[in-house]
Amino acid sequence: MISLTPYSRENPVKVSLEDYEKLVHMNERGWSHCDSKEEYMAKLHYLREGCAQGKIAESDFHEREEKMVVGYWNRGS
Repeated sequence: MISLTPYSRENPVKVSLEDYEKLVHMNERGWSHCDSKEEYMAKLHYLREGCAQGKIAESDFHEREEKMVVGYWNRGS
């Protein structure tokens, strides 16, 4: 199981490795588009892990994270 919310004790979101891989690789309408909370959280987790491991430049990370967060936030408006 992968914890998509490692700092949340009251509302943990966990998915299996298989589901995580499926969610991360959903990109029909672009990688940053998310149809569900689980997809959004999985992609955000994947992006943050990539930055922490040095696989993505910090400036690119901030740009991609902002695009994802704002897109998901606006979807709920």
